[in-house]
Amino acid sequence: MMRLRVVTPEGAKIEAQVTSVTAPGSAGELGILPGHVPLLTSLTIGKLSFVTGGKTVHLAVNGGFMEVHDDDVIVVTETAEEPDAIDVARARASVERVDRDIVQLDAQTQPEKVAQLNRRKARALNRIKTAELHGTPDALRKVREAPPQAGA
Repeated sequence: MMRLRVVTPEGAKIEAQVTSVTAPGSAGELGILPGHVPLLTSLTIGKLSFVTGGKTVHLAVNGGFMEVHDDDVIVVTETAEEPDAIDVARARASVERVDRDIVQLDAQTQPEKVAQLNRRKARALNRIKTAELHGTPDALRKVREAPPQAGA
């Protein structure tokens, strides 16, 4: 067993005994099992998964860092959202806004703004994918039955 702690600017999000962790490393997906060698790595936008009590839990994370040492795994990330807490309609609206905004920019003269919009889109797409693949059927049904938001 390992101890997993997921920390965001709001405080400790998760603290659990886990048998495995899968994280979106900057160089690719990382699998962590008990006895893993010490590691400090950056994380990218993606899905953090872990197994606790025989159940796999998924979180949409927004980059950050992960440290592994002596069966202690610490993830520090800007956000960590459970699939059922993700507002899929809002995330889809964000993707549409970014697509509209990016068309109006000149990538040659505003590369920083284009990169910022691409990161925003990647975060929204990760939230959508995590919610749709791992949310409960009831939560997804509510999303599909909800009327479209104004301005979306």
